[in-house]
Amino acid sequence: MSTSFETLGVIASLTAGLHTIGIETPTPIQARVIPPALAGKDVIGQSATGTGKTLAYLLPVMQKLDTARRENQVLILAPTHELAIQIQRRIEEMAKTSGIPLTAAPIIGNVNIERQIDKLKEKPHIITGSSGRILELIQKKKINPQTVQTIILDEADRLLDDQNLDSVKAVIKTTLRQRQIMLFSATIPAATLARAKEFMADPAIITVIGQEKVPEQISHLYFVSEQREKIELLRKLTRAMDIRRALVFVNKGENIDLLVSKLNFHGIPAAGLYGGAEKKTGDRPGRPFKTARQHCCWPRT
Repeated sequence: MSTSFETLGVIASLTAGLHTIGIETPTPIQARVIPPALAGKDVIGQSATGTGKTLAYLLPVMQKLDTARRENQVLILAPTHELAIQIQRRIEEMAKTSGIPLTAAPIIGNVNIERQIDKLKEKPHIITGSSGRILELIQKKKINPQTVQTIILDEADRLLDDQNLDSVKAVIKTTLRQRQIMLFSATIPAATLARAKEFMADPAIITVIGQEKVPEQISHLYFVSEQREKIELLRKLTRAMDIRRALVFVNKGENIDLLVSKLNFHGIPAAGLYGGAEKKTGDRPGRPFKTARQHCCWPRT
C-alpha cells in the first residue's frame, strides 16, 4: 500500500494544490520527514538533489502557519541567491494552488536593503534568504526573531561551513529556544552533523540514499595538478578536447573573475555565473552561455 499525502497528515488544501501541479504521491524523503515535522520535532534530512526536500519542509511549514497573525513565523536560510529565489517561487506556487493566504519575501545580499525593509513592513509569514542579510535586518530591528517558530537550513553542509557558520548561529541565537529547526542537504558530513547538534534538540535524523545511476553517455576524467597550474591546465584541456560548452565549478566566488579574465585573455570566451554577476555585466545569468560558445564559472561556496 503506497503512502499518500493525506495519510501523512497533510491538509486537504495542500494536497489539492499538489495535485494541481501534478504531484500525486510523496517521495521517500517527504514520506519520512513530514510526520515528525508536523509534530514539531527538529529534523535533519539527507537525500539526493531532486528528491523533493524543498516540499518535505514547505508542506509542514505552510500547514502550521497562522496566517491570521501578521508576523514573521518562518526563516528559511539558503547559501545562494539562486536557491533562495527558487524556494520563494515554490512557496508562491504552493500558496497559489492551495489557496493559503500566506505572505513571503526573499531577503538576500547584494540587493537594495531599503526595498527589503519596505517589504518587511508587511510582516511576511515566511522570510527566505542569506543568513548574513537576515542577521543584518534582525540587528536593525526590521525582523522580529521572537515571533519565529521554525528555522530551515537548506543546503546545510554549506550553511554550516567555516564561511557561514557564525552568521547562521547568530541568527538562531536571536530566536526563542522552543523554535523548531529543520536542516536539509544532499550531503551531511560528520562535521556538519556535529555542528548542527549543538543547536538542535534531539533531532530526528532521516537519511534516504538512492542508487543513482550515472547516464551512460557521461564519461568521468580527472586530472591532478598544482594549484598554480590549474588555470593553464584548464586552458589546454579546452583546446585539446575541443570543448564547446562547459560548466566550471569553483570553490570560492572571489576566484571567478580571475579565472574568467585569464580564459578570455587566451581567446576562450567565458563568463561568471554567481550572485551579483548580473549587476556587473548587465546581462541575465546564463544568457551568454545560451547564445555563444561560453565557459561559465559557477562558485560552489
